[in-house]
Amino acid sequence: MPFAKAAVLTINKKLSSHFLILLLLSVLIQLWPVFFTQPARFAVRIAICNSLLLLSVSAIYRCIPGKIISFIITAALTLNFAIAFSTWDVYQSEFNTVFAMSIMATHIAEAKSMSGLYGHTFPVVIAYFFITWYAIKSLSENVGDRAKGVGLILLVGYMGWYSTANWLKKSKDLEVYYPLSSRILTNTPFYTGSEFIIARRDSALAEKIGQQNVHYPALQYHETGIENYVVIVGESARRSNMQLYGFSQNTTPVESAFKNHALIFAHAIAPASATVLAVPMILSKADPDNFTIDKLADNIVNLARKTGYYTEWISAQGNSGKSNNYIVAIASTSQKAQWINTQYDTELLPALDEALKKPGRKFIVLHINGSHEMACDRYPESADILDTGNKYEDCYNNAIRFTDYFIGEVAKRLQSSASSILYFSDHGLEKNPKLKSIYMHGSRNPSKEAYEVPQFIWYSQPAISSQKRQLGWVPGFWSTANNYELMLSWLGISTGTENCGSVLEKCYQQPTLFPVMDGGRHIFDYDQLRDTFSSPDRHTPWRKAKAGSL
Repeated sequence: MPFAKAAVLTINKKLSSHFLILLLLSVLIQLWPVFFTQPARFAVRIAICNSLLLLSVSAIYRCIPGKIISFIITAALTLNFAIAFSTWDVYQSEFNTVFAMSIMATHIAEAKSMSGLYGHTFPVVIAYFFITWYAIKSLSENVGDRAKGVGLILLVGYMGWYSTANWLKKSKDLEVYYPLSSRILTNTPFYTGSEFIIARRDSALAEKIGQQNVHYPALQYHETGIENYVVIVGESARRSNMQLYGFSQNTTPVESAFKNHALIFAHAIAPASATVLAVPMILSKADPDNFTIDKLADNIVNLARKTGYYTEWISAQGNSGKSNNYIVAIASTSQKAQWINTQYDTELLPALDEALKKPGRKFIVLHINGSHEMACDRYPESADILDTGNKYEDCYNNAIRFTDYFIGEVAKRLQSSASSILYFSDHGLEKNPKLKSIYMHGSRNPSKEAYEVPQFIWYSQPAISSQKRQLGWVPGFWSTANNYELMLSWLGISTGTENCGSVLEKCYQQPTLFPVMDGGRHIFDYDQLRDTFSSPDRHTPWRKAKAGSL
């Protein structure tokens, strides 16, 4: 016993003399998964906050309450690291809202069955706990009270600065619906907690939208002669980079061959320049001026299910983090929703194959990654076809071509049945020559090219043979915010009121105003925007959404 006690004392003494090494090790281990999944500025913020936190906690370590607080903080830091490290190690991904939702929804049996995936990470996690614990202990014994006090003051200043900055940003940023607490936690070594806060909010929102009773007394289905409806929600596709719309490079060989079987929208305009706002407005009655719970609940996925369609949502964007909110809420109104961790969009096809086996009428949504920045990562090496010598231009155009290939693969699965595809991009991209990747979206000072997107409806030959279809070009401007009305006509759904917002209806008249929203949730008139990002700034007037909008 005396020997054991002496050994422990010797170890403690040796560790204490290396307190700076222990501190550095603790911080670096916490940053391990961050290095591979986040920008450098994120890692720097975490490192600063982590170091100041450990130094501040060491000031109270020597008393019993201090040891308890130190243990709790060490355990919390360890839990954060365990979650982030396991996610990176198993999935090669940052921890995000979808993972948080999965953890919140799991049960004991499922947790036990999944434990084998993460068991090999336990030694690293345990090692981190003890390194962090001894780092705090050693700091308490070897750092003066003045230094500890300065550390505490700097920590309070750091948290105050980022809390105030995020509070100010929250009032005007695109992500205003993200809780302030989640945005503050993002700048701390408890950053995974941010995703749990968002996940809880998203789950509550999805439940609220699901519980919202969308009641149309005269809701009914009219036979369309089509069995399979597939919506492909594209990502960051510029209309001007598509051969279908006159682009010089061969970016859309499949879609260009669709001309005789499709209704093509010549001038489609997205309602927002970011996915998180654009997609909910495209699929629901929400619009830039009326972005509310009741409008979001009144979405095409919900109505398709109510009128007897089997509805399924298949997404490649489940691990994108920022796209998991209102989109998830709408997706959750379908009978089946799944978010698949993919490298390329073609990995969604097996899930589509399974969905198509369902009997009866089907409404299936495929939410793809498309040509989102960085476009070079959106397609395999075998799809690296276009080569002009401009790397990032070629990357983007090859990504557009790979989306075209994906659409072709979907069409192959539908061509022998009475089926139809609606494809559109969520938003466009602006061309910024100053950026390495050239293309961007969600800016506060937008141009028209941020909203100019492709859209078409394709019909299989059996679908064309069963009924007369509207084919050719829609020459005028079309806001994809009206796709809700368009899809009602497309699916044969009647709400009991005249649907003159659909171009498929005889009573349709092109609107004169096209409101669009930028990354700061400012609403502009599309016609007043400058043509391109490089065009002179017009200082276009803008307005905020109506009171009551989320």
